[in-house]
Amino acid sequence: MEKYRPDIDGLRAVAVISVVLFHAGVKALGGGYVGVDIFFVISGYLITRYIDQRIRAGKFSILEFYERRVRRIMPALLFLLLVASVLSLGALPDDLYNFAKSEIAAILFAPNILFFREAGYFDAAAKLKPLLHLWSLGVEEQFYICFPVTLLVASRWGRRGTLATVYICLLGSFTLGVWTVHDHPSAAFYLLPFRAWEPLVGAFVALGAPPRIHDVWFRNAVSVSGLGLIFLSFILYSPDTLFPGAAAAMPCLGAGLLLCGNEDGPTIVGSLLATRPMVFIGLISYSLYLWHWTLLVLGEQFLGRPMTAVETTWVVLSSVAAAAGSWKFVEQPFRKRVVGASRRTLFLQMAAVATCLVVVAGIGVAGHGLPGRFSVQVAQYAAGRTDRESELSSCTASLEHLQHGDVCHIGSAKSGKPDFILWGDSHAAAIAPAFRVLAKETGTAGWLVSHPGCAPLLGVTRVDRDISGCSEFNDAVISAIERYDIRVVWLVGRWDINASGRTSWELSQGQHQVFILDKESSKTSLSESRAVFERGLRRTLTRLQQGQRNVILLIDVPNTSMDTPGFLAWSASRGRIGRDARINIVSHDRESVEGFLLQLGKESHVTVLSPKQLLCHESNCLIATDGRSLYRDDHHLTVFGALQLVDLLRPTFLHLD
Repeated sequence: MEKYRPDIDGLRAVAVISVVLFHAGVKALGGGYVGVDIFFVISGYLITRYIDQRIRAGKFSILEFYERRVRRIMPALLFLLLVASVLSLGALPDDLYNFAKSEIAAILFAPNILFFREAGYFDAAAKLKPLLHLWSLGVEEQFYICFPVTLLVASRWGRRGTLATVYICLLGSFTLGVWTVHDHPSAAFYLLPFRAWEPLVGAFVALGAPPRIHDVWFRNAVSVSGLGLIFLSFILYSPDTLFPGAAAAMPCLGAGLLLCGNEDGPTIVGSLLATRPMVFIGLISYSLYLWHWTLLVLGEQFLGRPMTAVETTWVVLSSVAAAAGSWKFVEQPFRKRVVGASRRTLFLQMAAVATCLVVVAGIGVAGHGLPGRFSVQVAQYAAGRTDRESELSSCTASLEHLQHGDVCHIGSAKSGKPDFILWGDSHAAAIAPAFRVLAKETGTAGWLVSHPGCAPLLGVTRVDRDISGCSEFNDAVISAIERYDIRVVWLVGRWDINASGRTSWELSQGQHQVFILDKESSKTSLSESRAVFERGLRRTLTRLQQGQRNVILLIDVPNTSMDTPGFLAWSASRGRIGRDARINIVSHDRESVEGFLLQLGKESHVTVLSPKQLLCHESNCLIATDGRSLYRDDHHLTVFGALQLVDLLRPTFLHLD
């Protein structure tokens, strides 16, 4: 018989509270996302304790184990998916399409694989995914499939064989995670091979590998240390932390110490965790984890804008209420066999509900989000999210491409050197459709060389979690410009990000900051980033002008600080806007960067153009015209938006050298 430990439910409460508060935007818990890692350790501990006890008693059954997991996981999950499916019927086509895809992935135990293929957990796009948090459930489910068989086979070599197997798997997974997180952070975050060591920490404790602690004072010291490590990770970590990798060791070790410290008797920390409020939150923690993120995202989708603090608080409280109801009326009846009494009945019930959900979700995917539910105007605004020229958007030049001139071509196909080059980050690719129109109009040809997140700043390296090889890429670009003697160079970038780290809106949304370094940098700080940005851009201009080239510096488009197509679509559905829309855009950081660029243009005698000349009247900027969105998110232009800048760019094309 398994011994119930209320302190473990209290530890679950700590984990889920941290995650919920982090997702709710509480800045004091910048590392609240590590609550998921604590869940992994707890899960590994509990299932290993159960499997080990049954194996040693000669009573372990794989089928019985999976039945227990199904009773624990599937009813609450399918209930959430059922309710979320109903709520999502009013979602915009793109939102419904993505929701349906992730719903199918969740039912097939593979949401982490889907999200790994799409984007990072801390990316702005994550705010549009109501089921993003189910990635962790995918990791656990995949672990449940592999681990019992591994433990059963290892048990044939006795206790030492079992411990050795767990230890080798733990060490191997941890090493892989540390090695992978630098070059492939999304893989390290989402995929089981790089995360398996976390539940294996719990397994290691459950198998009795650490020595038993009989001294009460030592138990208290271990428990306090464990809780301290967990809270340090809450406070010291942020979305900027290179995670998981080695950084995940702190919360996982903390959780392991708490499990060890309270295994042979109560401690002060254990008693606090075992209080009734903490135990109650721990009991509903699974349902609360399921509900909170889904309701937060659907709330923002419904409003068409970020929620206020008051609105967020109400959604969190609603999540607690939904979780309590789900625990009492869904989780408990299935776990106590009031519903689905027999194994066969349980599996048939779960399979029937899952099949229905997959069929309905499949209709949403096949119908591309069912845009016919909305008026033509609403659907047209919503379609702005996908209004990109696929050939140009997917054109990321590599070093090998640059060395052989095998890059994206704009305009007339011609041998020899191009007439111009468009060099920059993803904003260069976004504005490229305008260059394609003008190149065709003037019979010229050019290159597009873009690297997402990599502005054309020579001698500068990005050191945040998402970008690598930026400095090498820019070195290759400038070498190609000189080798092919390209006479006209366009520089495009999201300058404010490199200069100020993040816009204030993105920081408030929990998005990680951007840090850049050069050989003169001493530390990664936002104030240092501004100086590095200015030095890097000056280096670029100096190098280009050594060959007497014509350089045009394009100031970035205004940042709307919101999901622009979503905002426009929801506003149109409620009759709040027509076929044209402007919003008030004020950013002190941005104005400072623009002022520097204009001044630098005068000093360096380069042409500086600003899209605000066409898009804005003072701080009122155009975000939609003729019933179509100019933006596909908060800062990238749609193809339609890029074409609005043709008149601004045309004079420079009429004087190409």
